[in-house]
Amino acid sequence: MSTNNIAFTAPINPAGAGPALKREQVWAALRLKIRSAETFVPQAIESTTVISESTDPNGNPVTVRDIVFTADKRKVRETVTAYEPSRVQFIQPDGSSVNNIVSEGADGELFMTYTFEWRHPDASKEELAALLEREKAMSKVAVEGTITALHQLAKEGKI
Repeated sequence: MSTNNIAFTAPINPAGAGPALKREQVWAALRLKIRSAETFVPQAIESTTVISESTDPNGNPVTVRDIVFTADKRKVRETVTAYEPSRVQFIQPDGSSVNNIVSEGADGELFMTYTFEWRHPDASKEELAALLEREKAMSKVAVEGTITALHQLAKEGKI
């Protein structure tokens, strides 16, 4: 199987950004992102429709949702599991997965990392390389767009 594995990290509270966000605010925003992905990455996701909500055997919230991608209007059903307070995992039917991870540095600074496992079972080596470049660019936009949205939501008093 042909797979692109990508990770991108950025500081949540970079110099000059404000207001400074606390982990609790970031977690509240990631829970909102499960229900409204387009609020955070409108350049990638056009809409989110929640299909069901439950919990896994460990008590973690699980949401099944349909998202519509902005670029090609493709609808994908995802199963989303929230692992408070550090990770949200999005699994697609083909086994592709995305993780949104909140981590802490040595001095307590917060970071947002997205990891992507994009599966392309029928892609040639050349197609996979082209997809990798597009997916790497998208990962940077997704992380930075989410961080921008976090700060905007905080300014608006929504988190």
